[in-house]
Amino acid sequence: MKAKILMAVSALATLFAAFAASSACFWWIYQPEEPASLQDK
Repeated sequence: MKAKILMAVSALATLFAAFAASSACFWWIYQPEEPASLQDK
């Protein structure tokens, strides 16, 4: 019984981690502009 509960918790944690990682992946598209004070001119 204890092993089944631990397996379920493990599966839920894996699903949550996969969801959290995939939901953050689209942020690589956003590229803010570099401030003029930081540009090498």
